[in-house]
Amino acid sequence: MVANADILVVLASVVPGCVAGIAALLWMARGAAHTAPADIAPPQPAAPEPAVLVFHGRDLVDLSDGSGFFDRSGGAGDDEWSAISQSLGLRFFDLPDDPGAIDEGETVLSPHDPRDPGRLVLTKQDEVLRLVLHGDPAQGISGPVLHQWQSALIELRLMRNSLAQTPTPIWVSDAGDRLIWANRAYVTLAADLGYAAPDRGGAAPVLFDALEPGKNGFATRRDCLTEPGGDVRRWYSLCAVDAGPRVITFALKIDTVVNAEIAQRNFVQTLTKTFAHLATGLAIFNRDRQLALFNPALVDLTDLPVDFLSGRPTILSFFDMLRDNQMMPEPKNYSSWRERIGTLVAAASDGTFRETWSLASGQTYRVTGRPHPDGAVAFLFEDISHEVSLTRSFRSELALGNAVLDQMDAAMAVFSADGVLTFSNAEFRDVWGVDPDSAFADTTIADAVTIWRAKSAAATPWDAVEEALLSGTALEDTVIGMADGSRRRCRVRPLINGARMVMFARLAPVPEHSVA
Repeated sequence: MVANADILVVLASVVPGCVAGIAALLWMARGAAHTAPADIAPPQPAAPEPAVLVFHGRDLVDLSDGSGFFDRSGGAGDDEWSAISQSLGLRFFDLPDDPGAIDEGETVLSPHDPRDPGRLVLTKQDEVLRLVLHGDPAQGISGPVLHQWQSALIELRLMRNSLAQTPTPIWVSDAGDRLIWANRAYVTLAADLGYAAPDRGGAAPVLFDALEPGKNGFATRRDCLTEPGGDVRRWYSLCAVDAGPRVITFALKIDTVVNAEIAQRNFVQTLTKTFAHLATGLAIFNRDRQLALFNPALVDLTDLPVDFLSGRPTILSFFDMLRDNQMMPEPKNYSSWRERIGTLVAAASDGTFRETWSLASGQTYRVTGRPHPDGAVAFLFEDISHEVSLTRSFRSELALGNAVLDQMDAAMAVFSADGVLTFSNAEFRDVWGVDPDSAFADTTIADAVTIWRAKSAAATPWDAVEEALLSGTALEDTVIGMADGSRRRCRVRPLINGARMVMFARLAPVPEHSVA
């Protein structure tokens, strides 16, 4: 009778137009119950059927009609046992992950929650395992239905605990922006800011201005809270999510991020002020190869417009503009120009790019590429025109001095402070056959004296010459007899920075005296 009445009520809820008919059927059912014979007992509701699953190893081989309470596609493993163990493991903590760990015979597992009336019976015989999931017979609830209810309750408790225990402040507000729930982190934050703790059942104080989700269902913004005294500010990134009639807002603490951004801005400002006084042009391109930073010297050296540089051009556009303004050597093959720029950037990323540009204006630039953190690349432009001019002038003067010394009749050579031959004129090279510029190895004082001994008379006092060169002392005129019979006057003079000079001047031949 009760079961029939329940069915009729369900039908009435589905089909509102049948209310009168349902009421008549209920009245007829009551009349039939009163006129039934006394010796006939009313029918008892059938006990709910348990869910039965049969496994062979880890493979599901059979199941009852009411066993579709778990979704195999949502399992974490690759087989049926992994799916069912994950589903049942929410309630039965003792269910092993490996069916081989289950003992032979019958094992009864109870839910971890003592309020859960269900039980799981495991019967194992060899490789075959039979699972029977029972419900609540007292309430007429089957095993699958009870399992779904209890699993939903477990997940609900888990989510509630997660929201309550998360260190991120979370709160829920209604359509009127009234705060109706807040987690523990929010309440703790309010207490840290000097707000009184709410009464039991009372609402927590409102700490942030309302943030309304947009059409996409969420909205974000940054906000800060000032601690009592006004000296310390706490920064948060707020995210409001549309939850129907409610709005859930999350507050992520970003003090470290904000402080890092402030430090970065201060650092960039300091660098900018420092770079502004450099004579070297600086262009820094970020990882996307866009100009991120430049200094005034770059504008002066390249004549590029400030508005062009402020527009953050790409590295290719930057060098294209340099070429158009004739501020870099004109490429011989324009078709390979872009390929060369790619090679240039790659070399700069490796720290190996260094070129000297001779411009049509007569200026000379040294361009250096250096890698920077996070994939950035920096280019340095130095005007070395004066340096190049001085170098050329010095080389010209040095060549002139060498030419003058080569015209002298005296053989001259200079030894460095460590006793290595560094310079000789043409006469020295002709007389002694020694050229430091063409020799593979350094010529030392001892090596030179050995050569001199071989090309001079045996009685020549070379020990005194060698001693003067080694000690860096002066040696006055010493006559040297050459192997060919000619004579030279040897002098040793100390020079700056420990260098020594030896000179062999020609002497007139000795006249022959006739015998009367």
